[in-house]
Amino acid sequence: MYDPKKMKNIYDKMEHGKARLSAIRAAAAEADQHNDIPFKMYFRMDMCYESCFYGDSMDMMVVFPEVLALADKYPETPVTVFDRYIYRNSVDHVLWIYKWILGSCVSFYQIPMEDCLKFFEDAKERFLRHGFNLKTWYHAMYKFYKYIDKEKSVWAFHEFEKLPRDLNSDCKACERNAMIAFYMNQGDMEKAVALSKEIEDFTLTCAEKMAAWLRLKKYFMQYYMKKEEFDKALEYCKMMERNLQNETEYECWDDFLACYAYSDLGKALTIYKEHWKEWQNCRNPSNEYYSCINICRFFRELRKSKEAAENPVKSELMVKLPLDHTFSLYEESGLYSIPKLYDFYYKRAADLAEKFDNRNGADSYRKGLEERLCTTL
Repeated sequence: MYDPKKMKNIYDKMEHGKARLSAIRAAAAEADQHNDIPFKMYFRMDMCYESCFYGDSMDMMVVFPEVLALADKYPETPVTVFDRYIYRNSVDHVLWIYKWILGSCVSFYQIPMEDCLKFFEDAKERFLRHGFNLKTWYHAMYKFYKYIDKEKSVWAFHEFEKLPRDLNSDCKACERNAMIAFYMNQGDMEKAVALSKEIEDFTLTCAEKMAAWLRLKKYFMQYYMKKEEFDKALEYCKMMERNLQNETEYECWDDFLACYAYSDLGKALTIYKEHWKEWQNCRNPSNEYYSCINICRFFRELRKSKEAAENPVKSELMVKLPLDHTFSLYEESGLYSIPKLYDFYYKRAADLAEKFDNRNGADSYRKGLEERLCTTL
């Protein structure tokens, strides 16, 4: 018997990840069969949430056009029992998720520039038509243009700062973290630190008490990683590790890998062995690009360590790894050449950099790669 409330209650008890996403997809299919318009929309929006915060956002980018099509066909669709206390109507819910779509355009080179700009124009028109201002729209524009036109990106952020909050705004803690990240990127650490105080003392919190604090630590860690001050980055890495609370957003294992590569190669090696496959299967090209850079950092430091400990004239330095046949360089012996592993991940990062820069009509990804890594070991 069709019971959308029961299906929702069942998958809400599941752990976040692929299985839960599949259960939500199955619920959406059931709603389709029964032509239950409110739940056809709601379950798809729940898929977007699961994909955005507990996946790689790919499923969100695929399913959201279906959400928009339903919203356009059935504009008077009421909210369900599960979102009636959060949104005034189903359109509010759709536009809340639209922010995530705009924010994710930057991550997928597969979305042509023309389509990205169409998303922005469509969202702008919808936000204004339904009584929202463009505060969140400008913030998404800032993130998108960071890799294309820095001047336009900075302009968009200051437009975001000027506008008042409305019902489509993120929580105050999330907005504060957005400001902190911006001023870090601008090199104004004095302002970033000053803005951090209310998150540090938990005056400002997100949905989960630790969420905004963890996001803040993530920004500080990545700031010092970018500056290659890995001793400072490691301090924030350890703070995050102690407080992850099973929130995948803060399980930045490739960042942790790079931090430990400069201080504890044994720990870094363990992280690589445990997470290589999830990095291999990542469907978010932006995440993959940065993961490959961090993995290269790890293999670079591992090579240095082995060169210091072994015969320096040895042509190929090796490492034992539990990789399986799905890995492109799979060796039945389990022994792998460190320079070949470095080169493998470097080429993946370089290929992604080229694809992003070609889409963007810029060279920021290639320059970023050159700044962080040498071409070969």
